[in-house]
Amino acid sequence: MMRAAMLALAAATMLSGCISLLPKPPPAPTLFVLEAGGVERVQGEPIDAVITVASPSGERAILGADIIWRSGDTLALVERSQWSARAQDGLQAMLVETMQRQGRFRAAAKTGEATSDYEIRWDVLDFEVLEDRMVARFVADVRVVAPGRRIIATETVTAEAPVASRSATVASQALARAAREGSARIGLFAADAVTQARAQAAATQ
Repeated sequence: MMRAAMLALAAATMLSGCISLLPKPPPAPTLFVLEAGGVERVQGEPIDAVITVASPSGERAILGADIIWRSGDTLALVERSQWSARAQDGLQAMLVETMQRQGRFRAAAKTGEATSDYEIRWDVLDFEVLEDRMVARFVADVRVVAPGRRIIATETVTAEAPVASRSATVASQALARAAREGSARIGLFAADAVTQARAQAAATQ
Protein backbone atom coordinates (compact mmCIF):
# COMPACT_ATOMS: atom_id res chain seq x y z
CA MET A 1 0.00 0.00 0.00
CA MET A 2 2.81 2.39 0.95
CA ARG A 3 4.69 1.51 -2.27
CA ALA A 4 1.61 2.24 -4.40
CA ALA A 5 1.12 5.61 -2.71
CA MET A 6 4.76 6.55 -3.32
CA LEU A 7 4.51 5.57 -6.99
CA ALA A 8 1.35 7.68 -7.38
CA LEU A 9 3.06 10.66 -5.74
CA ALA A 10 6.09 10.29 -8.01
CA ALA A 11 3.88 10.14 -11.12
CA ALA A 12 2.01 13.27 -10.03
CA THR A 13 5.30 15.07 -9.45
CA MET A 14 6.53 14.13 -12.92
CA LEU A 15 3.31 15.26 -14.55
CA SER A 16 3.41 18.60 -12.73
CA GLY A 17 6.81 19.26 -14.29
CA CYS A 18 5.70 18.51 -17.86
CA ILE A 19 5.66 21.30 -20.39
CA SER A 20 2.26 21.88 -22.01
CA LEU A 21 2.29 21.52 -25.79
CA LEU A 22 -1.06 23.31 -26.14
CA PRO A 23 -0.97 27.01 -27.10
CA LYS A 24 -2.20 29.49 -24.55
CA PRO A 25 -5.67 30.84 -25.35
CA PRO A 26 -5.67 34.39 -26.74
CA PRO A 27 -6.68 37.16 -24.33
CA ALA A 28 -10.38 37.90 -24.17
CA PRO A 29 -11.47 40.88 -26.28
CA THR A 30 -12.12 44.22 -24.65
CA LEU A 31 -15.86 44.96 -24.71
CA PHE A 32 -17.22 48.43 -25.45
CA VAL A 33 -20.83 49.56 -24.98
CA LEU A 34 -23.24 51.43 -27.24
CA GLU A 35 -25.40 53.58 -24.97
CA ALA A 36 -27.45 56.73 -25.46
CA GLY A 37 -25.52 58.69 -22.82
CA GLY A 38 -26.81 62.10 -21.80
CA VAL A 39 -29.77 63.23 -23.91
CA GLU A 40 -31.51 66.55 -23.30
CA ARG A 41 -35.23 67.07 -23.75
CA VAL A 42 -35.94 68.97 -26.94
CA GLN A 43 -38.23 71.89 -27.63
CA GLY A 44 -41.51 71.29 -29.41
CA GLU A 45 -45.13 70.46 -28.76
CA PRO A 46 -45.56 66.96 -27.27
CA ILE A 47 -46.92 64.39 -29.70
CA ASP A 48 -49.67 62.18 -28.29
CA ALA A 49 -48.50 59.07 -30.12
CA VAL A 50 -46.38 55.98 -29.60
CA ILE A 51 -43.51 55.35 -31.99
CA THR A 52 -41.59 52.10 -32.32
CA VAL A 53 -38.14 51.47 -33.73
CA ALA A 54 -37.48 48.45 -35.93
CA SER A 55 -34.17 46.61 -35.81
CA PRO A 56 -31.92 48.25 -38.40
CA SER A 57 -30.93 46.39 -41.52
CA GLY A 58 -27.55 46.59 -43.23
CA GLU A 59 -24.36 44.66 -43.92
CA ARG A 60 -23.57 41.95 -41.41
CA ALA A 61 -20.00 43.21 -41.03
CA ILE A 62 -21.01 46.62 -39.67
CA LEU A 63 -23.99 45.39 -37.64
CA GLY A 64 -22.22 42.57 -35.83
CA ALA A 65 -20.19 42.58 -32.63
CA ASP A 66 -16.91 43.61 -34.26
CA ILE A 67 -15.59 47.17 -34.46
CA ILE A 68 -14.88 47.98 -38.10
CA TRP A 69 -11.93 49.94 -39.48
CA ARG A 70 -12.14 50.88 -43.17
CA SER A 71 -9.16 51.61 -45.41
CA GLY A 72 -10.31 52.39 -48.94
CA ASP A 73 -12.42 49.45 -50.07
CA THR A 74 -11.07 47.14 -47.38
CA LEU A 75 -12.85 46.42 -44.10
CA ALA A 76 -10.79 45.20 -41.14
CA LEU A 77 -11.72 44.20 -37.60
CA VAL A 78 -10.17 46.10 -34.72
CA GLU A 79 -8.13 43.39 -33.01
CA ARG A 80 -9.28 42.06 -29.64
CA SER A 81 -12.08 44.62 -29.42
CA GLN A 82 -15.84 44.09 -29.69
CA TRP A 83 -19.15 45.70 -28.80
CA SER A 84 -20.78 44.23 -25.72
CA ALA A 85 -23.73 43.28 -27.96
CA ARG A 86 -24.27 43.23 -31.70
CA ALA A 87 -24.21 46.73 -33.16
CA GLN A 88 -27.63 46.01 -34.65
CA ASP A 89 -29.13 45.56 -31.18
CA GLY A 90 -27.09 48.33 -29.58
CA LEU A 91 -28.08 50.92 -32.19
CA GLN A 92 -31.76 50.00 -31.91
CA ALA A 93 -31.70 50.31 -28.12
CA MET A 94 -29.77 53.59 -28.35
CA LEU A 95 -32.35 55.14 -30.70
CA VAL A 96 -35.27 54.05 -28.52
CA GLU A 97 -33.65 55.48 -25.39
CA THR A 98 -32.69 58.69 -27.18
CA MET A 99 -36.26 59.31 -28.33
CA GLN A 100 -37.63 58.53 -24.89
CA ARG A 101 -35.34 61.12 -23.33
CA GLN A 102 -36.00 63.72 -26.02
CA GLY A 103 -39.59 63.66 -24.81
CA ARG A 104 -41.47 64.55 -27.97
CA PHE A 105 -43.50 61.32 -28.24
CA ARG A 106 -45.77 59.90 -25.56
CA ALA A 107 -43.62 56.77 -25.66
CA ALA A 108 -40.96 55.05 -27.73
CA ALA A 109 -40.27 51.32 -27.81
CA LYS A 110 -38.77 48.58 -29.90
CA THR A 111 -40.98 47.15 -32.63
CA GLY A 112 -42.97 44.25 -31.22
CA GLU A 113 -42.93 45.54 -27.65
CA ALA A 114 -45.94 47.86 -27.98
CA THR A 115 -48.78 48.83 -30.27
CA SER A 116 -47.67 51.96 -32.07
CA ASP A 117 -49.03 54.81 -34.14
CA TYR A 118 -45.80 55.20 -36.13
CA GLU A 119 -42.68 53.18 -36.77
CA ILE A 120 -39.10 53.99 -37.73
CA ARG A 121 -37.56 51.65 -40.25
CA TRP A 122 -33.97 52.20 -41.15
CA ASP A 123 -30.97 50.87 -43.03
CA VAL A 124 -27.52 51.50 -41.55
CA LEU A 125 -25.21 52.19 -44.48
CA ASP A 126 -22.03 53.09 -42.59
CA PHE A 127 -20.87 52.46 -39.05
CA GLU A 128 -17.10 52.34 -39.17
CA VAL A 129 -13.86 54.27 -38.78
CA LEU A 130 -12.58 55.75 -42.06
CA GLU A 131 -8.80 55.59 -42.02
CA ASP A 132 -8.25 58.11 -44.85
CA ARG A 133 -10.02 60.86 -42.87
CA MET A 134 -9.63 59.46 -39.34
CA VAL A 135 -13.29 59.90 -38.52
CA ALA A 136 -15.98 57.59 -37.17
CA ARG A 137 -18.91 57.70 -39.57
CA PHE A 138 -22.56 56.79 -39.05
CA VAL A 139 -25.00 56.92 -41.98
CA ALA A 140 -28.59 55.64 -42.03
CA ASP A 141 -31.49 55.79 -44.47
CA VAL A 142 -34.54 56.43 -42.28
CA ARG A 143 -38.24 56.04 -43.03
CA VAL A 144 -41.14 57.08 -40.80
CA VAL A 145 -44.06 54.75 -41.43
CA ALA A 146 -47.72 55.31 -40.51
CA PRO A 147 -50.40 52.61 -40.13
CA GLY A 148 -51.00 50.74 -43.35
CA ARG A 149 -47.27 50.83 -44.16
CA ARG A 150 -47.63 54.35 -45.51
CA ILE A 151 -44.30 56.15 -45.59
CA ILE A 152 -44.77 59.75 -44.47
CA ALA A 153 -41.13 60.88 -44.61
CA THR A 154 -37.65 59.70 -45.53
CA GLU A 155 -34.23 61.08 -44.67
CA THR A 156 -30.57 60.11 -44.91
CA VAL A 157 -28.94 60.93 -41.57
CA THR A 158 -25.16 61.34 -41.32
CA ALA A 159 -23.01 61.95 -38.25
CA GLU A 160 -19.24 61.90 -37.77
CA ALA A 161 -16.78 62.15 -34.90
CA PRO A 162 -12.99 62.64 -35.13
CA VAL A 163 -10.68 59.74 -34.25
CA ALA A 164 -7.56 61.09 -32.57
CA SER A 165 -5.46 57.90 -32.72
CA ARG A 166 -5.46 54.26 -33.78
CA SER A 167 -6.33 53.12 -30.26
CA ALA A 168 -9.24 50.69 -30.07
CA THR A 169 -10.66 52.65 -27.14
CA VAL A 170 -10.49 55.94 -29.04
CA ALA A 171 -12.06 54.35 -32.13
CA SER A 172 -14.95 52.79 -30.18
CA GLN A 173 -15.64 56.02 -28.30
CA ALA A 174 -15.74 57.99 -31.56
CA LEU A 175 -18.12 55.48 -33.12
CA ALA A 176 -20.39 55.70 -30.08
CA ARG A 177 -20.40 59.52 -30.30
CA ALA A 178 -21.28 59.40 -34.00
CA ALA A 179 -24.10 56.95 -33.30
CA ARG A 180 -25.45 59.14 -30.47
CA GLU A 181 -25.47 62.21 -32.71
CA GLY A 182 -27.12 60.21 -35.48
CA SER A 183 -29.78 58.91 -33.07
CA ALA A 184 -30.53 62.43 -31.86
CA ARG A 185 -30.98 63.63 -35.44
CA ILE A 186 -33.24 60.69 -36.28
CA GLY A 187 -35.39 61.47 -33.24
CA LEU A 188 -35.77 65.11 -34.26
CA PHE A 189 -36.52 64.15 -37.85
CA ALA A 190 -39.21 61.66 -36.80
CA ALA A 191 -40.89 64.15 -34.47
CA ASP A 192 -40.95 66.86 -37.13
CA ALA A 193 -42.25 64.41 -39.76
CA VAL A 194 -45.10 63.18 -37.56
CA THR A 195 -46.01 66.73 -36.49
CA GLN A 196 -46.20 67.85 -40.11
CA ALA A 197 -48.21 64.79 -41.19
CA ARG A 198 -50.72 65.32 -38.42
CA ALA A 199 -51.08 68.99 -39.24
CA GLN A 200 -51.73 68.16 -42.90
CA ALA A 201 -54.29 65.51 -41.95
CA ALA A 202 -56.08 67.93 -39.64
CA ALA A 203 -56.16 70.58 -42.39
CA THR A 204 -57.75 68.22 -44.91
CA GLN A 205 -60.42 67.20 -42.41
